[in-house]
Amino acid sequence: MEEYNSRFNPMHISSGEAWELVSRDSGAIVLDVRSEESYSERHVSIAINVPFEDIAEYVEVNVPDKDRVIVCYCFCDDKGGSALSACNLLVDLGYTNSYYMEPDTEWEYAGTSVVEVDETGHNESRHIIISGREARELYDSNPGVILLDVRNQNEYDSGHIEGSILIPSAELEGRLDELPDKDAVIIVYCRAGTRSAAAYGVLAAAGYTNIYDMQSINNWK
Repeated sequence: MEEYNSRFNPMHISSGEAWELVSRDSGAIVLDVRSEESYSERHVSIAINVPFEDIAEYVEVNVPDKDRVIVCYCFCDDKGGSALSACNLLVDLGYTNSYYMEPDTEWEYAGTSVVEVDETGHNESRHIIISGREARELYDSNPGVILLDVRNQNEYDSGHIEGSILIPSAELEGRLDELPDKDAVIIVYCRAGTRSAAAYGVLAAAGYTNIYDMQSINNWK
């Protein structure tokens, strides 16, 4: 990947270079290493939120291939994380294709406040990320909320949120009949955010209208 090396730092690539790299590599991962709060306000739409302090655990569990392309970013005005530090950590952990960038015009952004209106005037919300505190407030205020844990059985048995139901992300598409009400409020979570994002996509594609992604179980307050 030497064609992406910058004269400033071997791991630094421009926004355009990062977009080209991710576009041509379907296995590439984009990590937003800021806080959950900053991520919820605005983030690259395909990015996974893994705050710096959680990176080592995240890659250990989710990224066994140490040649996997990983692009990290924070925004220059964010004081809660450092993409360069994240890349240095990944290198220390043995990852050989780690890069950092500052996103620019090539990237599509999303956030909790981003809403698209279609030509009929109907609001279509994008992937909605909520904090653990917001999830808890939503759950406490509405007895009909479904807490959907999409980890595996062993993870669930070792600890889960009281009242949650388990449908592993890999099984969700074939078990949607267990969630018959497509207007029900569903809060989905996993261990780090990758599987919850995938589950969110399955639910949205199936027509569920009130989905919220809390990402990690560790966010629950």
